[in-house]
Amino acid sequence: MGNDIVNNGADALARRMLNRIWRELPEGRRTADELRSEALELTSRAAARFEPRQNPYARLRETYPNAGKPWKRSDDEELRRLFVAGNSIDDLMLLFGRTRNGVQLRLVALGLVPQPAAVA
Repeated sequence: MGNDIVNNGADALARRMLNRIWRELPEGRRTADELRSEALELTSRAAARFEPRQNPYARLRETYPNAGKPWKRSDDEELRRLFVAGNSIDDLMLLFGRTRNGVQLRLVALGLVPQPAAVA
């Protein structure tokens, strides 16, 4: 699916470039060969610089495999049980494969800890 997004983005970019080239070519040079030549050159340059966006959680997931993933109802129940039993945030981070912020925000969402005050 990720490649589809990249390919669709590249296709859209190529179409926009072709339209722009067509509009900017002088009337006498608006031939199919001229257009293809200009488009190929510009597309090659753009493709060389094109880098697909990486998932923002990819690096975090090397350490925290569930970072950014939705919490399941069973995870919520287990988190509630373990937190009430006295497990630390660090323990919960390891058990659930989530970041400190992820665990803390879920504890807030479950009403187990108060919402932290906003930093001014």
